[in-house]
Amino acid sequence: MNYIKGKIKDFYLLTSEIENIFLNEYMPGAPGDHVKVYLFGYMYAQQGEEMSHETMARQLRLSLDQVNQAWTYWADMGVVKKHPRKDADSGSSQLNYDVEFLHLREQMYRSPLTAAQEETESYGEEPDGLLQNENVKTLLGDIQRITGRTLSTGEVQEIHSWLTDLGAKPEVVEQAYSYCVNRGKSNVKYISRVVMQWTEQGFQTKEEVQKYLDELDQRFGMQKRILQSLGMNRSATEAEKELINRWFDEMHFSLERILEACGRTVSISNPNLRYVNKILENWYQEAKKDGRDVNKKVTVTQTVLNRYYEFLRKKEEKEAQERKEQIYEKLPRIEQIDRMLSELGSNISRSLLSGGKRSDIEEIRCQMKELESERAVLLTENNFPIDYTDLKYSCEICRDTGMTEDGRRCACTGKRTEEAELWQKSN
Repeated sequence: MNYIKGKIKDFYLLTSEIENIFLNEYMPGAPGDHVKVYLFGYMYAQQGEEMSHETMARQLRLSLDQVNQAWTYWADMGVVKKHPRKDADSGSSQLNYDVEFLHLREQMYRSPLTAAQEETESYGEEPDGLLQNENVKTLLGDIQRITGRTLSTGEVQEIHSWLTDLGAKPEVVEQAYSYCVNRGKSNVKYISRVVMQWTEQGFQTKEEVQKYLDELDQRFGMQKRILQSLGMNRSATEAEKELINRWFDEMHFSLERILEACGRTVSISNPNLRYVNKILENWYQEAKKDGRDVNKKVTVTQTVLNRYYEFLRKKEEKEAQERKEQIYEKLPRIEQIDRMLSELGSNISRSLLSGGKRSDIEEIRCQMKELESERAVLLTENNFPIDYTDLKYSCEICRDTGMTEDGRRCACTGKRTEEAELWQKSN
């Protein structure tokens, strides 16, 4: 007895079986057009029907270059193999190769070394004893366990180039895979950059890599704490990391000292790292000048701060008097006007206290305005600012007292404290 199964003659009534490994492991991370090319080609391959790359491109509304990129992608992923067509006219198409769809279940459960052996047997190119080296065999097996997939031939050869061309150590390569995969970075090019960086830094063992990663995690934590102290609940940008690392690595500040500098930003409306950097730059230059450690603080008591405010006031009063004497010598009329203004001011006070006539007070005020206008004209005509003889305080809000009119601590005290540190040392 013979058993015969009827065949469906209409091609479009047939079905294509796609492996779940492809749907779960490869499809989610692939570009959409690459998936279209794979599925369309797989359908024709399963039915044993021919399909040219040019026809596929037209039917999928893609360019030949896009189709070529898709097959190159899947070949790099170890899902297909591209076999050059020796009988093809090299000038007739940019895709002179056939595509072989690999059995993914078989790929998953065989050693990555087996794939490399088959490839080298096919093309007769075995890299300098790669497959005979027990350390390399162990490394490839470890990497496969880390990634949970079979390594493609191209990836095996890439790993070999790290070991031979870069001089990377197998345990460093393994650590790079573990580090990258744990962070969701499984792209070979990304891993290659990590291997290259670690090798250039001279890492030879897992312990050296782990120490570096621990320091990196610690630095990341410090960067985040610094930003949080400024009210920024986010990770640092590359520029911010570079600036913060300079504080630690070049200027040798401790985290405690940096956080102290961050605390000085309470007096400004928009706390930022540039302001903190100015404070630390000042501290660094002061410490360098004094020959002391940057983390050794110069304490400023409230008594010292009060004395410094008094020093600022007396200094400005003296300088204002010197400016006034300069003007009186050059413009005697200004001195006359100031005396007249002083007398008129006294007259107003006496009139207010004695209940003088309102009209008399207004007349005095008019005289004062005329004199003030004359004074301003004389100063500007002789290239002096109108307020040249006025007192110019460092802080106009508290007038260099440290306290506002409502009895609150002035916002300038943070900056004055920094200045008082230097002033205290010089006195």
